[in-house]
Amino acid sequence: MSITKPVRTLAFAAGTAGALAGALLAPATAAASAQAAAAPQTKTVRYGPFTIPAATSTEHGELPNQVQLNVEKPCTNCYITGFAPNLVYADGTRANINTGPMLHHVVFFNSAQRDVVCGGPRRIMSSGNERVKSAFPAGYGLKVGSGDRWTMLYDLMNHGHEEKTVYIEYTFTYERASLLSRTRPVTPIWMDAGGCADSSWDTPEGQPSERSRTWTSTISGNLVHMRAHLHHGGIDVRTDNTTTGQELCRSAAVEGVDPEFIDHHGNTEVSDMPPCTGSPSLGRINRGDTLQITARYKATDHAHHGVMGIMTGYVHES
Repeated sequence: MSITKPVRTLAFAAGTAGALAGALLAPATAAASAQAAAAPQTKTVRYGPFTIPAATSTEHGELPNQVQLNVEKPCTNCYITGFAPNLVYADGTRANINTGPMLHHVVFFNSAQRDVVCGGPRRIMSSGNERVKSAFPAGYGLKVGSGDRWTMLYDLMNHGHEEKTVYIEYTFTYERASLLSRTRPVTPIWMDAGGCADSSWDTPEGQPSERSRTWTSTISGNLVHMRAHLHHGGIDVRTDNTTTGQELCRSAAVEGVDPEFIDHHGNTEVSDMPPCTGSPSLGRINRGDTLQITARYKATDHAHHGVMGIMTGYVHES
């Protein structure tokens, strides 16, 4: 049965009205989608469990430089906008040197990308026992793609005289990536006073000790965030652009302010390394600029072995 003309007219009118309504709603829908994509989300990821041997009368217990391949990422096709590292027991309470365990260091690598400074898998984030939070300035994030594969390198120690089972825990904030996302990606640069071959060195007893390394930048962009890592006895660590004469970031070590950073012998560990965040940036880096990291120590009690001086920067390439 054929449709009559009035019905065809009504059908056309209804279709036109629907199309017009869709056109009018499209910008609002797109804006809502963009807002939903940019909404910050939080996820806590646990890695482990790890059982650390008990300390002896002369040595700490340790799980030295263990590797786990293809560990969990908090999200895919997203931008990590901040992260907070921790070491915890199974019940979620913090595990620190006052009860034995110590997060000597943890490093995450992305095996799908090449490290800007040293080559090999890209080092994207890390922490020592100071467990400092990082938050990138608004509008910046570390991109996590679908093909990225994360590897975790960790070193855990135990000051206590019984074995301890712990988890490495990271709380991430992130935003979903989309065609409408305005978040700008950052590239990690790993500045290491120990160099590419070995991050550690020894400091003499009772004397100041300073170690520096330089790197000629292979990228250009704005440095928006830097975080630092030193060991017990560290004074501060800084990164300078010696080409422009600008100090990009200096972070001074704080020890033992919180009781959980003091072990049962009264020894302190680093409890804070304040990061640097730029608004709009900490400084401009151009390809060919020389960046220098300098770490300072003073071992007042005894010589320290295997100390480190590291700063991880995040650059928006442009």
